[in-house]
Amino acid sequence: MTAIARLTRAELRKLATTPAFLITLAIAVALSVISVVANAYNAGKNGTAPLGTDAATYQMLKLGVVCFLAMLVLGIVAALVTAKAIAVAIAAVVLSGLTFGLGLATTVVELHAHGVHHLPPGTTGMLAGSVAAATLFGLIGVALGYITRSTVAAVVGAVGWVVVAEYALVHTVAPQLFNWLISGTATALTNPPTSGNTAITPLTGAAVLGGYTAVLLALATWLVRRRDVA
Repeated sequence: MTAIARLTRAELRKLATTPAFLITLAIAVALSVISVVANAYNAGKNGTAPLGTDAATYQMLKLGVVCFLAMLVLGIVAALVTAKAIAVAIAAVVLSGLTFGLGLATTVVELHAHGVHHLPPGTTGMLAGSVAAATLFGLIGVALGYITRSTVAAVVGAVGWVVVAEYALVHTVAPQLFNWLISGTATALTNPPTSGNTAITPLTGAAVLGGYTAVLLALATWLVRRRDVA
C-alpha cells in the first residue's frame, strides 16, 4: 500500500468519526427529507405543478444545493494535503449519495401514497449531477480552508458568497452572468433537464466548475509549498 493510500485511509477513518462530518451528514439528510415533504405538501397549490407530474417530482428532487453546500462547509474544515483532498472527495460521494438517496426514497413514498408509480427520466441525471457538484464543492472547500487559514472566515465568506452574492444578488440582477459563476455551474448540474433555469448544459457546467476547482486547488497547493519553504 502506497503512502498516499495509507494516509487517505487514515483520513477517511478520522473524517468518518469526527463530529463535523456526522453533524453535517445528519443536517443534510434531515433537510433533504423535510424539503421533499414540504414540496409534496405544497404541490398543486398557489400555481405550482400538481403532485405526480414530472415538474412536481423534479421540484421535490432539487436536493443538489443541500449536498454541495454541506460539502463546501465540510471541505473547509479539512486541511489541504493530497490524502485529505481524496478523503473529502470520497466523503462527498457518501454524503450526497445518502442525502439524495433518502430524499429520493421519501419522494417515492410520497408519490406511491398518491397513486403515482413512476419517476421522471431526468432523475438519474439529477443524482449524478448532485454527487458531482458536491464532490467539486468539497474540494473547493478544502482549498478555501487552506487559503484563508481560518475556518470561521472561510465558512462565513464561502457561504455568504454563494447564498448572498451569487444567489440573492447576481442571480437577480444578472442571471446570464450567474450561469457562469460557481453556484450557476452547480445549478446546471443539479437542476432537472426541463427546468429552464440555466442557459448552459450540465457538461459545460461540470467543465467550468471543475476549472474553478482546479484553479483554487492549484493556488492552495502553491501556498502550501510557499509556507513550507518559509
